[in-house]
Amino acid sequence: MNRNLAIVFSIFLLVGIIVPVHAQTISDNVVINEVDINPPLNDALGISEWIELYNPTDSDVSLADWEIASTTVLKKIKTISPGTIIKPGQFLTFYHENSWFTDSNEVIELRDANGNVIDKTPILTDITNDFKSWQRIYDGYGFDNLGDWKFVSPTPGSSNGKLIETQDDDEITVTVTSDKSSYLMDDYAIISGSVSEEIITYSPQFYQEKILINISGPGYYKNISLYPDRDLNYATTLKLQQVLGANEGIYDVSVDYAGVTANTSFSLGFELIAQEKKEDSELGITTDKSQYIPGDTVTIIGTTTEVIPFEGMKITVKDNADTVIHTGTLFPSLDRKAPSSASTTNAYIDNVNPNYGSYVVEAEYSGKFVYTTFEVLEDVKEDVPISLWTDKVAYAIGEEVKITGRLNQNYVSTLDLKIEQTSQTSFGNEVDYVSNTFKSTIFHPNMA
Repeated sequence: MNRNLAIVFSIFLLVGIIVPVHAQTISDNVVINEVDINPPLNDALGISEWIELYNPTDSDVSLADWEIASTTVLKKIKTISPGTIIKPGQFLTFYHENSWFTDSNEVIELRDANGNVIDKTPILTDITNDFKSWQRIYDGYGFDNLGDWKFVSPTPGSSNGKLIETQDDDEITVTVTSDKSSYLMDDYAIISGSVSEEIITYSPQFYQEKILINISGPGYYKNISLYPDRDLNYATTLKLQQVLGANEGIYDVSVDYAGVTANTSFSLGFELIAQEKKEDSELGITTDKSQYIPGDTVTIIGTTTEVIPFEGMKITVKDNADTVIHTGTLFPSLDRKAPSSASTTNAYIDNVNPNYGSYVVEAEYSGKFVYTTFEVLEDVKEDVPISLWTDKVAYAIGEEVKITGRLNQNYVSTLDLKIEQTSQTSFGNEVDYVSNTFKSTIFHPNMA
């Protein structure tokens, strides 16, 4: 009886030991999940720098009067508006200023309403002026390990990736590939792949299983050992150089992990093999104007040089308080012969308690992200009874002229509109101006 009890106790003890370490490292507080401290263009002309918060808990968290603070040179602080709630599993993105953070050696803190530091980033540097951002690996993980961050393409408002969980009874798989099937002498070959799970041995001693890579070719032999990363991927770079023993011919690559093997091969030579160059697709997002007043309609134009069938461009418009005022999806034309394809959508600027300042338009298409901004200005009426505009400043013969206007003073009840055509004739140094009224109408303006 005692022997059986000892066996049962040993089994339960082993189960307690092999609980994944990751399960102990997820935060029980709201965290800084992603940040772009240096978006494209210079700080004066570029888009606003931004930061993403994530709630890994099971409860709503009020962010009212919390602070997101730069702690190095600029020391700029954004105070989150009252009434801001972040729900369980939700991502919230916040913008503040074009120059919110320092481009190098920046540490960002998240503080609660009492000034307590809830979370902070490691030391971040971004001097590339591109769309890459610093992201936590994984969402909500690494709370006690500030090194668990990566610098990759941005995912504002969405996941950086979830922790991959594997079952003990799953069969272990290994993959391997090279970035090209043939190389020239002095090229770099990138050997990469993945494993299906992380293997850790606990007895008789604790150690992590290594990935063993063997590369062999004409008169060439090389062994490399490494560990899978957090995403269960691996990669190594190989310099194909004669002085390092590389020769022309076929090279075999064998990868072994926990007794499971995968293979691939590539060729090496001196002859240049012409390859078709694939141009990266270009993505753009613009608005019809750079400034608007409440009550205006913003026309948003999305463009792409590569159309992906049945996939739309997701549009999000946020005001200066990070409130989403418009979402939509643009579907470009499927005419593949066109050099680029464009599509438009409209967003209305509310004239009831409007927010003034900088608005951000975010667009995502096929994993790529672009941004643009526009300003909403206070509607300052002119010191004249009536203001009129035309849709263009110049027209061709036969074109329709669209005239819009606004009453700045409510006592105007009717309006006599006269449109005059002025022609100019030149004789030597003399200029003769002739004015001709070609249309006259009376209308009653909308007093609302």
